[in-house]
Amino acid sequence: MSYKLGLILSLAFLMSVLLLASDLMNVCVIKNSLDALSLTVSYRIAQEGTLSQGTKRLIASYGARYRLEDGEREVFRIGDTVTYFLEKDYQPFVLGKETRQISVRRSAVIGYYKN
Repeated sequence: MSYKLGLILSLAFLMSVLLLASDLMNVCVIKNSLDALSLTVSYRIAQEGTLSQGTKRLIASYGARYRLEDGEREVFRIGDTVTYFLEKDYQPFVLGKETRQISVRRSAVIGYYKN
């Protein structure tokens, strides 16, 4: 009889550990997705010299948001370094009740990929 009670208690503990592991795994997946997206965004910003509408649509298609570090200036000169943030919200299972914001900070040099 006591082994049944121990099994029930251990299942509750195991379930909470699985939920915590799934939260951590989801955060890693979102961060890796934003990192992969940032490579494409950096290349496009460096090549086009601006944050074009196509790049904005690409970011929005991933469900992410962008924010420039130096404000809303979207036209740059050759040689400028553009620092930006890509952000996405995540509603965790166990880590907390409030929505978490996951972001990556990246930069691009304008004109780096020009021939």
